[in-house]
Amino acid sequence: MNSGLIQDRETPRRRNERVSIISTNDACEHAASLRDWSQDYLQLSQGAFEGEIIEATVGPMQVFKETIRQSVDEKASPRCDSYTIGVPASVTPNGYWQGRHLERDSLITLCPNEELHFRTPMESTILVTVIDCNAFDSFAQDSAAVDVLPLISKSHAAALPGDAAQTYRVMLETVLSSVASTPEIFEHSASAQSVAETVMNASLNALRARSQETESPRTSHSVQRAIVERARSYVIANRENPPTVAELSSYLKMSRRGLHHAFINVLGINITTFLRYVRLHGVRKELLRATPEDSISGIACKWGFWHMGMFSSYYKCLFGETPSSTLRRTSNFSKVASRRHH
Repeated sequence: MNSGLIQDRETPRRRNERVSIISTNDACEHAASLRDWSQDYLQLSQGAFEGEIIEATVGPMQVFKETIRQSVDEKASPRCDSYTIGVPASVTPNGYWQGRHLERDSLITLCPNEELHFRTPMESTILVTVIDCNAFDSFAQDSAAVDVLPLISKSHAAALPGDAAQTYRVMLETVLSSVASTPEIFEHSASAQSVAETVMNASLNALRARSQETESPRTSHSVQRAIVERARSYVIANRENPPTVAELSSYLKMSRRGLHHAFINVLGINITTFLRYVRLHGVRKELLRATPEDSISGIACKWGFWHMGMFSSYYKCLFGETPSSTLRRTSNFSKVASRRHH
């Protein structure tokens, strides 16, 4: 696929105090690249990862466009005391935002200090703005005499009328395009304030235009998501003695059938695959920050992989490269960074 994304790990990133344009080819690296967010990604589909973030921050507001090509389970938290509002730019089937099925004209939201759970589809581009609560509350009161929290609490992924979704989408695209090509906009307080007010006004209009259609209950999905998160924490805590499905079932006080359905419904993979993927991601994260003293076999063994041939096969199948390729890229990147530093 000709994605147009930068594939070379050594390609410099464009980032300054206000504007970032970052291309990635690793889910773990991508998770750490979005400014002011705490994120943990678990790649669910197999093959090489491609991602891109275009992000701008001005005063009380952050706007970004995130593209991901692979299905990923995201657990993330934006900056504190902020509202999160966005809309997909493009999306393929089987994406879920906070347990709600994601459509192209969905308005996606998070309440202040709420943790995000986003299972991306195979290809996903979303446009998102994160706005300081006090700033947005004041703007909404001054401009429309409305309260933001009741509007944003209605649903995490509710349908927008098509024209309203497109208007919001185009406005966020225009803002990002303008600041990416002309970052000096933010050097002038008047234009920076104008950008912030434009985004807040468009976000408020999108919230008010949200469909009032009856929403399907998500109780079952919420319970199953909680099961997945407890399982993930347990596997990571016991990485040197990986639990079996039976042990995990006992720990969670659930039947194997119930576990199977929870993981299929939430992540689209079975429990055995999930256990292996969590451990493979643990290895990959360590390889990405490995020192010359670290060995692939030592790291793999620490995460419960005892057969190196089988481990390498699993690793390449999921990430699209061998463990040694990851380690080699990490080493080359460190050398380049060291030369630039000196």
